[in-house]
Amino acid sequence: MSTRSQFLTLLAICTVMFWWRLGHLPLIDPDEPFYAQTTTEMVKGNEWATPMIFGERQFEKPIFFYWQAMIAQKIFGQTELAARVPSAAAGTLLVFLTWIFGRRMFSPRAGFCAAVVLATGVEYAFMSRLMLTDIFLALCISASVFCFWLATEEEDKRDRWMILHFIASALAMLTKGPVGFLVPTLGSICYLWLTGKRSPWRGKGLWLGIVAWLLIAGPWYATMFSKYGMEYWHRFFVHENWERLTSAEHKHSNHWWYYLMILVAGNLPWIPLLIAAVVRTVKDIKTDRRMLFLVCWFVPNLIFFTICNSKLPTYTFFLFVTLALVMGHTLDQWIGKGFRGKGERILVSALAILQTVLVLGAASAITLMLPKDSNAFIKDLSPVIYVLAAIISIPMVLMLLRRTVAWAGTTVLVTAFIIMYMQYGVDAKVMEYTSTRGIAAEAMKVRQPGEPIISSSFIARAVTYYTGSMPDGVIFFPSRPDQLQPYFTPHPPLHMLRADVGTGEFADKYPSVLCIALMRDWDHFQSSGSVLRERCEKIKVIGDRLVFRIKGKK
Repeated sequence: MSTRSQFLTLLAICTVMFWWRLGHLPLIDPDEPFYAQTTTEMVKGNEWATPMIFGERQFEKPIFFYWQAMIAQKIFGQTELAARVPSAAAGTLLVFLTWIFGRRMFSPRAGFCAAVVLATGVEYAFMSRLMLTDIFLALCISASVFCFWLATEEEDKRDRWMILHFIASALAMLTKGPVGFLVPTLGSICYLWLTGKRSPWRGKGLWLGIVAWLLIAGPWYATMFSKYGMEYWHRFFVHENWERLTSAEHKHSNHWWYYLMILVAGNLPWIPLLIAAVVRTVKDIKTDRRMLFLVCWFVPNLIFFTICNSKLPTYTFFLFVTLALVMGHTLDQWIGKGFRGKGERILVSALAILQTVLVLGAASAITLMLPKDSNAFIKDLSPVIYVLAAIISIPMVLMLLRRTVAWAGTTVLVTAFIIMYMQYGVDAKVMEYTSTRGIAAEAMKVRQPGEPIISSSFIARAVTYYTGSMPDGVIFFPSRPDQLQPYFTPHPPLHMLRADVGTGEFADKYPSVLCIALMRDWDHFQSSGSVLRERCEKIKVIGDRLVFRIKGKK
């Protein structure tokens, strides 16, 4: 394919994967409403320096992502489309950046294959459609790492690449804090140490790069310290960074194998290519410095994030780029030279079969093994997974027939089908079970004049965003006796209501209270021994969310 054809093909893929009906689905709880509500309050208050939520400053993330979201909201209004435009744009730019870098590191076809694989992995495709900071962070980190590699390879252009390396690192620092500086540095130091290459961090490129870094990242951090002093240090650097490293915010995911599972499952439907590429990389690492560089980018950072106690699927989002480059190179070799012997062909064929069997097994497990009272949304998705198993069997057959190009093309169509099906086939279920927009609208219809609204802690941010006002109380059921609030990042303006007792005491002050909650909270209120068991009147249920009224004390 010509360069122009590759560009247009990638543009078409990105349009379908990231932009098609981008604003169709409502904001997904709990993270999207958090960022969207922060952006909305900053726009309304014309506040361009300090992130705000619930009328108070919050220091969970630095400012750069909010600047993008504020600009998008000013252009598109307070809509789901505006909320997601920065992520979709970053996802698109990163695909093209991977294409350009892959062309320079390997070959034009390898770069194209890497970009296609990146854009059509299920996690990358889905996350690039959500309002999250990690997509733009991955773009900045990847740009910084790419420039470092080019600085080591092109001595005559070293200064230029090093300045761009520092600029990208500064933007990463402005997007998510120290991790934006740490991730590129870890991989770069590891590569220089293992290869013995002369460091590109020297001369004019180093000093001009440091100046550029300070000019970009320095002013905002200096402003925060000037305005808030040690409060900012403790709330952002200590609480939001160090304590997330040393304590598990999400205990259910704090396992050594967590990110390995995410990186493999997130590359569906490219898992056969992924495993084969990893095997090839292990064999080539001693003779191919390109593979060594990618391994140095991948392994130290995977180890670092595995050591960290707080884990989420998006924290290692940038590692999908590393894997895509390795996979793109392998796919290019398959197309040009075929498999490396019978062993690799058997491995890939077996993995293609296994991938299909695992998807089919997941659908069967959901349908047959989950208890009746388990997550209804997951059970509703079982037909989708059966369809996916049928669709994914097509590239499996093509792989068994050793039709590599056809296999790759149909694999792209598998992810496109998933995206389209989520937008047209099960979008109503997604709205019901993952978003608060519908139930918030129902609550506003039945709210009586002057009646206070309270909500579950999980959806308090979404309730604020979709009703236009902060709930008068937030219900949470503590997991331990000393737990005072449900959020890792405290929100002092929110009035915390501790379980049914605290909610009952609040309700005693009013003739009635309207509650927007999750079904699990309703179950708590209806359990034996609850002080609210006889005082709750269910009004409307949508998915696993409902609105009900609590009668005041007679």
